[in-house]
Amino acid sequence: MDKIIVFETFYNPIEANIVKSRLLDSGIQCFLTDEHTIGMNPLYTQALGGIKLHIFERNLEQATALLQQEGFSPGFTMTSDGGEEEVPIKEVETLNKACPNCGSTHVGYVQATKKRFGILTVFISFILFVYPFHVNKTYHCFDCEHEFEK
Repeated sequence: MDKIIVFETFYNPIEANIVKSRLLDSGIQCFLTDEHTIGMNPLYTQALGGIKLHIFERNLEQATALLQQEGFSPGFTMTSDGGEEEVPIKEVETLNKACPNCGSTHVGYVQATKKRFGILTVFISFILFVYPFHVNKTYHCFDCEHEFEK
């Protein structure tokens, strides 16, 4: 039996569907998970770890080569379901960042989890009695959970 792996993780459903369509057009079988849950409630994105694109392990090299040839620049690295080593698809600016805390390159530019809302956002949201409408973004290390700026 072939092993199914998580090829890529996306925080944008549109980008996930574009990559999925490109792989399907090339004859590489793939599917998305958590797409509809995140589409219904985007606040679940970080809790679920984003939208995951799954492929068969035998198609890994072919999919990687195809997306590199197309100039696709992912925001994260692919991981296998069994917790095996991470294999970067293509180096991009956010992936070249190293965590100052642990030195890991498993870093992404995502919504902040600690200092999520600015003071102005909190103030306006409090006055209008609405949920804060603007979220700060920061670099986040997925290994040690450290958040840092450039």
